[in-house]
Amino acid sequence: MKDVKNIKTNVFFVTAVAVLCTLLWGTAFPAIKTGYVLFSIDSSDIPSKLIFAGARFFLAGIIVLIIGIITEKDKRSLLPGKKDIAPIALLGFFQTFMQYLLLYIGITYITGTKSSVLTSVSTFGSIIMSAIFFRSDKLGLRKIAGCAVGITGIIVMNFGDGLSGFTLIGDGLVILSNLSGAAGNIVSKKVTENRSAAKAAGWQLTFGGGALIALGSILGGRLSFQSTASVLILLYLAAMAGVAFMLWTMLLRNNPVSRVSMFNLLIPVFGTMWSGLFLGENIFTLTNAASLLLVCSGIFLVNLTTDKKSAKKK
Repeated sequence: MKDVKNIKTNVFFVTAVAVLCTLLWGTAFPAIKTGYVLFSIDSSDIPSKLIFAGARFFLAGIIVLIIGIITEKDKRSLLPGKKDIAPIALLGFFQTFMQYLLLYIGITYITGTKSSVLTSVSTFGSIIMSAIFFRSDKLGLRKIAGCAVGITGIIVMNFGDGLSGFTLIGDGLVILSNLSGAAGNIVSKKVTENRSAAKAAGWQLTFGGGALIALGSILGGRLSFQSTASVLILLYLAAMAGVAFMLWTMLLRNNPVSRVSMFNLLIPVFGTMWSGLFLGENIFTLTNAASLLLVCSGIFLVNLTTDKKSAKKK
């Protein structure tokens, strides 16, 4: 068991799994746009978007629980008890329901480019909150520098593409969405102290997804399956989200929040790359290369701090 824990905290393992998660989440950018077309969801139809997102996360939770049933030795441990309901519901509220409710409303009023840049708020928010709630994850100059360098990389990638101006309902809600995701990382760390990643991720996704479906339905949204392709795209988004959230929850369970959350900066980078590939655009540009270099440098700085502290403790 000790060897397994050591592997889960190994810098190369953490890097590989975190990059895989962000790589998967990056595919959501073009996949969601494709889903809107296949389900005939208009760009201003927020209720239907909420149902679409809710269906995706609800199914993702079911997929994670099925994986848990296959991999966990004690199958009964996956069933939520009375002590599990409140903390897991709180996790689902921040990491799924509020994060995506605010995001889907906010991005209606701003450009995709701006949304990509504002995503970096989640990273900085996670690191600040982690320093407040976990004494072992202190905020130092190197972490601040790492965040600054990484966020600069996101800005460089999107420089000149509609970043001016600020609207409360657009920029404000997207920022709040990312802060909700940051809060979700902190709650996840707490919730998984005595629970498996499959149990925490599976039930929080199911709860958060179900709440989004309910709200979207109350507001008059609908989801009509018009083709086999629409079913497949939804299943892909669900499977991708389920696997990524379960792995991410596992990383948060075994590592400092600051170490893991820095990799969030790769999501808009991979999102831009995947979108470019699917749309046939040229992604091999000097700007994208500089952006990736800056983001990776920021991640390295933050993880270097964590490694040095870990070495001292040993």
